Amino acid sequence: MDTDILLIVVIWILLTFFIFKLAKSKNRHPLGWILVSIITSPVLILIILAIMPSLKGEKKIRRKKKRKSR
Repeated sequence: MDTDILLIVVIWILLTFFIFKLAKSKNRHPLGWILVSIITSPVLILIILAIMPSLKGEKKIRRKKKRKSR
């Protein structure tokens, strides 16, 4: 019984880690996606993130804003 709970927790943590890495690689907000996965299902969120395109221009826009504010 205890090993079943431990296995579920370990799988949940691994899925959360993969959500973080996938969201980060697609220039999405990882914390927001992790929170949504806690409320819904990590497997569902992984599928949604895998389907979604990456935001390519997001980093460039942030860098330009930082340069202009200096």
